[in-house]
Amino acid sequence: MALQSNIELASILKTLIPISNLSEDNIELIVSSSSVKAVSKGNIIFSEGDNDDYAFYLLKGELNLVSTDNTNFRIYSETDGARYPLAQFQPRQFTAIAEDDSLILCVDKTLLDSLLIGDDADIVSCNSGLEVNDIGNDDDEDWMTRILQSPLYTNISVENIQKIFSKIESIDVSKGDVIVNQGDNGDYYYIIQFGRCQISRKPTPNAQDINLAQIREGDAFGEEAIIAKTKRNASVTMLTDGRLMRLSKDDFLELILYSILQKVDYETAQSIEQKGAIWLDVRYPDEFRDYSIDGSINIPLNILRLQVGKLDRTKQYITCCDTGSRCAIAAFILAQHGYDVYHLNSGLKAHIGHMDKDQTEIIKTDDSGSADILPFKKNDISDDNIIRDELKGLREELESIRGNFKEQREKINLQTQNTNKLFQQAKKIHDDIEQERESIYKVVEIQQKKHEETVAHFQAEIDKRFIDEEKKMQAFYSWKANEIEKIRNMKQAAEAEYIKIKKVEKSGEDIQRQPAQNHVLNDELKEWLAEQVKNESSPLNKELRKAKGRIVQQADLSHKKARRISKIQDQFLSAEIDVLLKDSNK
Repeated sequence: MALQSNIELASILKTLIPISNLSEDNIELIVSSSSVKAVSKGNIIFSEGDNDDYAFYLLKGELNLVSTDNTNFRIYSETDGARYPLAQFQPRQFTAIAEDDSLILCVDKTLLDSLLIGDDADIVSCNSGLEVNDIGNDDDEDWMTRILQSPLYTNISVENIQKIFSKIESIDVSKGDVIVNQGDNGDYYYIIQFGRCQISRKPTPNAQDINLAQIREGDAFGEEAIIAKTKRNASVTMLTDGRLMRLSKDDFLELILYSILQKVDYETAQSIEQKGAIWLDVRYPDEFRDYSIDGSINIPLNILRLQVGKLDRTKQYITCCDTGSRCAIAAFILAQHGYDVYHLNSGLKAHIGHMDKDQTEIIKTDDSGSADILPFKKNDISDDNIIRDELKGLREELESIRGNFKEQREKINLQTQNTNKLFQQAKKIHDDIEQERESIYKVVEIQQKKHEETVAHFQAEIDKRFIDEEKKMQAFYSWKANEIEKIRNMKQAAEAEYIKIKKVEKSGEDIQRQPAQNHVLNDELKEWLAEQVKNESSPLNKELRKAKGRIVQQADLSHKKARRISKIQDQFLSAEIDVLLKDSNK
């Protein structure tokens, strides 16, 4: 029956009242500081009349609560009744007997109450905002005058005020100085004479500081940790240089707190109530629904600061809670705002246990929100049978729900397995595709490399052929230049010879030598012309081919022109004939 881990216990604690109202860190603190006891069937957890320091919760099993006046009822785990502490009034009004092997959670009441206060109030609360004693903001007035004008000090005697000013200590502070550390003990009550401070808080030990608010000249802080005897749950850091006035814890309690807080027992509170005072319950709503004083109003401490302006200042108020710590803080808050307030000494759990039986008989919850003063009713046997039948039906329904849940869970597990298989298959396909892709990339890379090599080979071959052709062209052009030079020389020689012959003819020299020379010249020209005719690539043949081409081209043009002229003539003749025929018909 043991719990599997602290994590499982923490999840259970989040369903218990008022533990469920705590932060995650404080629930973990409850887990580490509390104990879970296994109680065998027939054993007693606590006895009627006991006074102890524990809140007991039923985690598993079944208990029977019996009293000497023959009142008894059963508590079953996993029901709404098991969410509340067992017979929590002191001294115990019932004896708790295990009807089955059970698990009992034992929580230190003092620790639980201090954690509830720590989550509810200190310098600042995330739900309620900053609470400071705003003394005033007229910079021209003396700060002591502003303190005396605060509603908080109107109920303090002149003698105590003189003692406050004689014992208060002035300290100069610098920008960045940490005045209060989260987690420290409440040792001083502070008033800002001048300067500004930053309020910050860590939601978890390893988290970053969250800035919540700023306070300035005339504001006071630090009283709630002293009143509740808890750790500071926020830090205060100077934003500027300044000066603080501080009062020690003992002096604050003696000179301020005890002067303004009016502490009463339950009987005195009842007489004050009869005169028109109103009960103000500052516990959480689920605690209030568990049990409360008939006619009381519920404003949890963590939102009291936001709701304080809605209370009737003409009325007296009596604050109450389980142990007296939270209601003391609530009374101080109301006193700061000028309300006439009392607080119940030691809390509801201590006082209600001493009330007469007639007074503690069950008061049914009405529509106004008030709750029973005791969490359980006296039931006769028939009522017990009806309740047992209802519980039996609820258990059967619960078992049916568990069966359906198990079936759904098995379906979900099967779907999860199928999903995992599909995921594995998809992963395998993905891996195969990646492998195939890598293989294709390798083949493409090889082919690309071969292609690049082939292209490089072709490029080299082309470059080589280009060089060879270039050499051939250079050789051809060189030969052609030589041939042209030879023709030019022969032409020049022929022209020179021709001029010489002309000169000879004019001068009347012997003409007999000319035929022989002309014959020699003609022979050389014939030989040269024969060589040129035989060489198809010679410039002479090329010129002849070009001339032949030009002649053929001119012949074609002439032929086409003749055809066009003939066609035009035919068209003209046909038109003339048509005209003649038309004239003849007329």
